[in-house]
Amino acid sequence: MKFWNLISSFFFRGLITVLPLLVTLWLLWVVFSFADGLLGKLIELIVGRPLPGVGFLIIIIFIFITGILTTFILGEKIIQYVERFLSRVPIVKSIYVSVKQINDVFFQKRGKGYQRACVVEYPRKGIYTVGFITGEAAKEIEKKTNTRELVNIFIANTPTPATGFLIAVPAEEVKLLDMRIDDAFKYVVSGGVLKPAKRKK
Repeated sequence: MKFWNLISSFFFRGLITVLPLLVTLWLLWVVFSFADGLLGKLIELIVGRPLPGVGFLIIIIFIFITGILTTFILGEKIIQYVERFLSRVPIVKSIYVSVKQINDVFFQKRGKGYQRACVVEYPRKGIYTVGFITGEAAKEIEKKTNTRELVNIFIANTPTPATGFLIAVPAEEVKLLDMRIDDAFKYVVSGGVLKPAKRKK
């Protein structure tokens, strides 16, 4: 019995050690297969034979070029034109606009108060929840609740931070965190296992 307990212990420790690597390799393979598959068939039709990896490479180059274009006024105008076109295409617009809004909230700076992780007492006093400030609450909400300076806070779900819910909290009850937004996301996704390193002041 002790022998099998020892075997199980070794296996479990090995699994914990190797699992992050296996998951990383699996995700890389999924991304590679998906990206390569998008253009793989088209390249095969043009060249006459399959060229594994070329489709993936083209997409990486396309993303890199897009990043360069967005740093220039002309490139940004082109991107805005494409976005307007996609937002008018039926079915596509419902998916693209939703993803774009989530992206804008979490990965683009749009003014003071954005891109900050915080802590609020939620769902009741004495229980603290990590949240993400997305901006000031609508004036109508402040008026209806007779509350000044309400702040919109997105409470992300664990382990899927792209989903969650929105709460409006008085600004004085919001405690700002020094941790970066990506560190806060890692903390939420991992269920508190991945703690951010202390930042130098």
